[in-house]
Amino acid sequence: MWLLALSTLNALAAPHALLFRNGDLLTGQLESITPTNGLRWRHADAPAAMQFTPGTVTEVHLGAQPAPPTDSPNFCFVRLTNGDELSGNLTSLNDHELVLDTWFAGPLTLPRARVASLRPAGGAPRAIFAGPDGLDGWTHGKGLPGVANAGDWHFLNGAFVAAQSASIARDVKLPPESSMEFDLAWRGTFALAIALYTDSLQPVRLADTAKEPPFCPFYSLQVNSYSTQVLLVRQNEPIRQIGMAIIPTLQQTNQARIAIKSSREQKSLTLLINGVVAKQWVDPEGFAARGTGIRFVHQGQGPLRLANLRITEWDGRLDEHVAPLVANVKDDVARLVNRDSVVGRVLEWKAGKFRLASANGPIDVPIERIAQLDLATERSQPAPRQPGEIRAYFVGRGSLTFALESWTEKSVRVNSTSFGKAEIAPRAFSRIVFQPQP
Repeated sequence: MWLLALSTLNALAAPHALLFRNGDLLTGQLESITPTNGLRWRHADAPAAMQFTPGTVTEVHLGAQPAPPTDSPNFCFVRLTNGDELSGNLTSLNDHELVLDTWFAGPLTLPRARVASLRPAGGAPRAIFAGPDGLDGWTHGKGLPGVANAGDWHFLNGAFVAAQSASIARDVKLPPESSMEFDLAWRGTFALAIALYTDSLQPVRLADTAKEPPFCPFYSLQVNSYSTQVLLVRQNEPIRQIGMAIIPTLQQTNQARIAIKSSREQKSLTLLINGVVAKQWVDPEGFAARGTGIRFVHQGQGPLRLANLRITEWDGRLDEHVAPLVANVKDDVARLVNRDSVVGRVLEWKAGKFRLASANGPIDVPIERIAQLDLATERSQPAPRQPGEIRAYFVGRGSLTFALESWTEKSVRVNSTSFGKAEIAPRAFSRIVFQPQP
């Protein structure tokens, strides 16, 4: 029975999924969307395409696609005044406009007044692990006393899958500053515990650590369909909760891209779900974990599928702009990687450097020294809204709000108030949201 559940869950990651306003979910394949004909949907059990009005649908999930490479020195994430984010190679920036050579639509010219901030991606981080590509190198957990129906994680079609309590671990040599990302899919409700910076490749009974074989302190990040928490686990000491948070978004879907950013220097763990910060924990007593391994523990609730696991070094930059826009800021602010800042007016970007007019005269700052460039909100302009706008989220990160002209299996034709009309490949998007909030 559970093998059937695993196979259906594994297949769930490939098809698209419709989420209706009444909470229903329908898998299948998006065929097209047009303002006149609505949304057409194919399903294996239907002889012809089904048609829905966008008003009955809240979201369309388009499945996992590989994210674009970001190793170009000029690759940037550009946040617009309406909250959208575009990415590509920065071509030019002057007093009037910014030109971005995007990976999804080629060169786009944006009025400077519609740009809120710019964040260079930085160099490609050192890869620690990418997979899974099998079970070799991983350690299955032994059954714990009192845990009924203990099983194993299995490798199926490029992913780890489990339908009952199971543990799998590996010493990946986590560096002090690390980023771990993976795709998670589930059916029904789920509960997953992730041991970070552990030296134990076997699961640990948190209720009675004194009876476990010796292990060094580690963090247990626990996430389920409703909430998340981080625990510090030390042998022979009470478990210390670092904090918890409710995550309502996981109740509305059955798959997500999970990212965990860990920093010994900042004493922090940060959880991102689909590119958005869900919770950041800071250990007031310092980063206590001492191992270099990871462990995934299925806690016995429903089938899980874990794929596209990628672990890299982390430069301390969050892949999300968490600071809101502040009105009437008169100056541009260049926030540097070393956490200093330069205040003034950005005059231009040329030959890999930003030229700023500061109180001390012109300053040239190389792009690799910039963590984020915030443009003065006093001169910004909000993007006007268009009737029937939708918001589509790019693979990896970023989003675009637009009036849709047509969406087919070959191309997406959009009209944006920020850059005008463009044609985009459908594979650039991972999710569509109808009637997005401003």
